[in-house]
Amino acid sequence: MEPRLSSMESIFNALPHPRSRELCLLSLDGGGVRGLSSLFILKQLMESVNPEEPLRPCDYFDMIGGTSTGGLIALMLGRLGMTVDDCIKTYADLSPKIFTKLHHRLNVKGKLQGRFDHAAIEDGMRCLLRKRGIDENALLFDSSKQTCKT
Repeated sequence: MEPRLSSMESIFNALPHPRSRELCLLSLDGGGVRGLSSLFILKQLMESVNPEEPLRPCDYFDMIGGTSTGGLIALMLGRLGMTVDDCIKTYADLSPKIFTKLHHRLNVKGKLQGRFDHAAIEDGMRCLLRKRGIDENALLFDSSKQTCKT
């Protein structure tokens, strides 16, 4: 009988060292402000890989992607190369501005609609790019220098 995995540390200890294995992917789900919980879980995982000096996710994973707010986090971690701690702080700062609920899931005609203002999310991302010294209108294509694709 195989031993039961009892912690995130044992899960990550079972993974091979980065770049010595096949493709390693990180997929982040959406969920508005709840995306913060994904970041706290990821923080513990990164700390379990190297407790003294936690790796940036872009240095461990070959590809980082996500849907909705998970996509926003993926851009911060993968394309912008942020640490999990920096991403948590930035995400917490952006959340009140970009996750103000504007609509219910259904409109009066019974059709699905977005709950958040896409313009606020775009503005928040532009502000983040400016703070990091990146042209706010730059396309965020992966450069050939990066080992982590987003």
